[in-house]
Amino acid sequence: MAVTGIGTYASYTNSYGNTQNAGNKTGRTYKNAHEYKNYLTQKYDCLRSRDYSVNINSSLLSEAMGDEKTKQWLEYNLSLIPESIEKLKAAQSARGCKVLSVTDTINGYDSITEEVLVTDEVDPGTEKARKELEERLEKRKAEKKETEERLEKQRAEKQDQEERQYNLKIDGKDVDDLTGKMVELLGTSTSIGVTENGVSAFDALA
Repeated sequence: MAVTGIGTYASYTNSYGNTQNAGNKTGRTYKNAHEYKNYLTQKYDCLRSRDYSVNINSSLLSEAMGDEKTKQWLEYNLSLIPESIEKLKAAQSARGCKVLSVTDTINGYDSITEEVLVTDEVDPGTEKARKELEERLEKRKAEKKETEERLEKQRAEKQDQEERQYNLKIDGKDVDDLTGKMVELLGTSTSIGVTENGVSAFDALA
């Protein structure tokens, strides 16, 4: 299954403004952050979901227990997460993609990170989807065959080139003499005999 997107970005900033509909004072106190987390888990669906994960920084939990503003912000955003993730899934579905997993991490006040794993593989549950998948597999198969043929051709060309390589030994009176003999030798149309040690048997000594 081909993964096409893993996104990490900050979201859910302090957008609730002066809203007082979430996290209103209840006068309830908690012994510790663990007890407060249990309360939040019972109250908010996102903390019980099996379709995605929501993690809350323990320091933020402790802060929210003693600070009403932080508590309101935290609980307001917990109430928004389910709808936000449904919108995310719908947007990806419209693009022909599928969300495999979502993890929201509430780091601190005004700081939430969301990681999304997305795939472009269609769900082979319909005839159309199965056909698209088969076509994609056939295309990949053809591309693989083309790659193998190209590599085989390159190997053959390399082998042929190696077989046609040979060493030449030419003796001359001086550089001009050597150059002239080399040019003449390489320009000949006759084949050059090569000894077992790879040195030409041609003797260009004048």
